[in-house]
Amino acid sequence: MKKQNRSIASALVLSAPLILSLLGARPLRAGTIYNNLGPGNTWIINREYDTNLDYMASRLVTTSAGNLGDLLIPLFSLNNPATMALYTDSGGRPNTLLESWTVNLPGFPGILTTLTSVQNPFLAADTQYWFVITITDAQKDNLAWYENNQGIKGGVWAGNSLSGLIEFEGDSPMPAIQLNSTTTPEPATVLLIATSLLLWGIWRVKSRRGEDQSA
Repeated sequence: MKKQNRSIASALVLSAPLILSLLGARPLRAGTIYNNLGPGNTWIINREYDTNLDYMASRLVTTSAGNLGDLLIPLFSLNNPATMALYTDSGGRPNTLLESWTVNLPGFPGILTTLTSVQNPFLAADTQYWFVITITDAQKDNLAWYENNQGIKGGVWAGNSLSGLIEFEGDSPMPAIQLNSTTTPEPATVLLIATSLLLWGIWRVKSRRGEDQSA
C-alpha cells in the first residue's frame, strides 16, 4: 500500500508542471507577414483599381516569415464568383502557385474580405510574392480592388497573361492587402508542456519496470 501511495504521489508531482502550464497557458498568437492596411484595417474608400484585361495583380515583399493563415483584402464585384491566387516570384513575374481561392465578393461598396488559407504555405521574410485576381469577361471593369491609405506606392499590375503583366500607375498607392500567419503557441507554454510530457514519460517507464520486478 505504501508503495502504491508513493507512486501516486510521484505521478502528481511530475504532472504538476503540465497542469500549471495548461492553467496558465497564454492565448495562441498570429503574426503579420505583410500589411499595408491602415489602423483599424482601413483603406482609401473612394479609390480603387479595375481593368478590362484578364488579370489584375499586386506584387509585395514580405516583412516577416510564417505559414500563411489568412489574407484580408478590400474588394467588390458586380459578378461572382471571383478567383484569386498567391504566387512566388521569378524574374519579376508570377511563378509557382502557392494557393488559390474562389469566393463570392460583396457588391458596391466593397468591404474587407477574408481569405482563409487551407494549404498554409510557408512564406519567407523579405521575399517578393504576387497576389493575382483572374478577371472574367463579366467582371471586366466590374471588379475593383481598393488602394492602401499608407502611402505605399506601386500601382497595380494587369495583363492578358501572367507572363505579360504590366505595371500601371506606379506612382499611385498599391492595392490594399494584409497577410497573416497561422496561430502558434507562446514559446514558454510549449516549453512547459514539452518538459512535463518528458517527465511523465520517464516516470511511466520507471513505474513499469518496478511493476515487472515485483511481479
